[in-house]
Amino acid sequence: MNPNENIDAAPLDWFDRFLIPGLSQVAGAVLFALMALTCADVIARYILNKPIAGGFEITECLLAALIFAGLPLVTLRNEHVTVDLFDAMTPDWLFHVQHVAACLVGATCTGFLGWRLWLRAAHMNAAGETTASLKFSLGPLVYGMSVLTLLTAVAMLVLMLRKPTRHYEQDGGGAA
Repeated sequence: MNPNENIDAAPLDWFDRFLIPGLSQVAGAVLFALMALTCADVIARYILNKPIAGGFEITECLLAALIFAGLPLVTLRNEHVTVDLFDAMTPDWLFHVQHVAACLVGATCTGFLGWRLWLRAAHMNAAGETTASLKFSLGPLVYGMSVLTLLTAVAMLVLMLRKPTRHYEQDGGGAA
């Protein structure tokens, strides 16, 4: 065994090392652009009485990019909203089965949505659909959303191979 290997490494942890830094930077840049656009639009609108043309459309596109760039990140970090009502009563073997089943259902549904988004993007490109005022083509944005959704489905499959984590304190030392 290589002494540099991490014994506790998660299965397919190279996927995280490949995906997380790039998507984190993209999400950060999009968030910064949203912040800068909002500040500039507020100043232009209320101080100069001249709002940024197409500011609403740009904000919509940036929000879509931010949300879909965040989906694989949230999935790989296992930070989705979960209901852990019965975690304390669920035996380990059943908890593992539940984890695998939830990841498979999530990956299947998310993969289906990614495929449908791809088809929708192709339709939008063929029809030449654009935003209303700035006339940006919507196809590339929806293709990007599709790819990020498909990456989320892959991330769920990667998560399925990892040990599930319970979201409760095992010592019973909760607040009185």
